[in-house]
Amino acid sequence: MFKTGLVSVSFRQESPETIVKATADAALEGVEWGGDIHVPMGDITTARRIGELTRSAGLIVMGYGSYYRLSGKQNDQSEITALLETAAALETSVIRIWAGSNGSAATPACEREAMAQEASMLSEIADNYRIDIALECHNKTLTDDWKSTLDFIKSVHHPRLKMYWQPNQHRDEAYNYEAALQLAPYTVNLHVFHWDAHNKYPLAQGKAVWKNYLNYFSKNNAGLLLEFMHDGQLESLPETAATLRSWIEK
Repeated sequence: MFKTGLVSVSFRQESPETIVKATADAALEGVEWGGDIHVPMGDITTARRIGELTRSAGLIVMGYGSYYRLSGKQNDQSEITALLETAAALETSVIRIWAGSNGSAATPACEREAMAQEASMLSEIADNYRIDIALECHNKTLTDDWKSTLDFIKSVHHPRLKMYWQPNQHRDEAYNYEAALQLAPYTVNLHVFHWDAHNKYPLAQGKAVWKNYLNYFSKNNAGLLLEFMHDGQLESLPETAATLRSWIEK
């Protein structure tokens, strides 16, 4: 029903080899590789090597965590080609992107429309690669609110445009439950952590609320990607992974 994995940027300081071994040892199923350190966009040789490294350990590449931002400006086709070719070399079916650089309340309608056109164009090109483009629910972007996110997805109306979902640590549980309900039909991966606006807590302390979140995504076959340990330590991954698996195992 769910696949489990790790976001590689959780351990930017570690080598891909260390991350692959730690992921496999923790009995997780895959990795989302980040584009900032481990798999730079356009470095096809590295992308191919990391993809092969992942699969040789019995893992899957659950996504390419790019730092491509929709801007609504004239598109750099070389950047788009590099983005898609990198993901293709990794042999993943999902690219994570961000929706602009401003929050939804600070984004004028004309800019939103331009970003929608860009997202439509990007999704159409990605379809040639059989890759989904997934927006992250991220503060200070157009997807900082579920209503804005849903309006944007509907305005683009492309089957390749999907979502990553994560709880907003700056909003209450009622908001996050509604966001999960509304965005679940479009969600391919979740970032899993237990934080509030001030602190990061061991994932086990979020059992009750996360069990409720997961109910909304039970039909998605979505990936559950651990993002950052509460203490930032690689040594905490096995326990955190065991907690996650305990929530979904029958």
